[in-house]
Amino acid sequence: MNIPAARAADAEVTGVDGTGPRRLRADAARNRQRLIDAAAEVFAARGMDATLDDIAHHAGVNVATAYRHFANKHELAREFLRQCIDRAAAVAEEAAADPDPWAGLTSFLERSLEMIASNHALFDVLTRAYDGKHFVEMLDRTDPPLERLLARAKAAGVVRADIAATDFAPILEMLSSLTGSDISGAPYLPHRYIDLVLAGLRPSAKPLTGKPPARDQLREAVASKAGRAGAADSVHATNL
Repeated sequence: MNIPAARAADAEVTGVDGTGPRRLRADAARNRQRLIDAAAEVFAARGMDATLDDIAHHAGVNVATAYRHFANKHELAREFLRQCIDRAAAVAEEAAADPDPWAGLTSFLERSLEMIASNHALFDVLTRAYDGKHFVEMLDRTDPPLERLLARAKAAGVVRADIAATDFAPILEMLSSLTGSDISGAPYLPHRYIDLVLAGLRPSAKPLTGKPPARDQLREAVASKAGRAGAADSVHATNL
């Protein structure tokens, strides 16, 4: 083998000053970041049904380029959803730190609904429409500060004694259905129903029906839904 000739060929491909590979690596890094940024916008706007092709188109990169960086949309989704859950947990922590526990509860519901309204991916997590493990993680992160907040609120006599932190996931799921409301001329509806929920949290001589869901029950509901979805996918694949 003619080593000098091979080195000359390498220099021609990469650039005598060695900038070729560095430039290619920089281009790849830029494309990767464009895909990450685009994923956040696409998932927030369209939810977790968006595809990697959708994200590549939004980022303005070739679909093949997208697949060189990420095997599928789920690789992009993991980091984005981790950030969503971090924000949800921060809202709960800030509510728990409010000196006025009633103001903290009000703030938690209002800010949570605002986040859900602006981020369809968070709606998919809350309704377990996408990979229930993210819902479980959100539950694990938000329940402890909510428990502290409720303990203070009960001690202050501003909330009913039979409410629990685990009641808030179903409450938020119900409220989240209002974020896509098609009722014309009624933008106030989400706030109306937050007021209604808050009124129901006030102390009352009449106890609520039944007990609040235990965290394990919510986890079991996630596992059951995932099992049904998996069975449906298997049937669909068999019928193809």
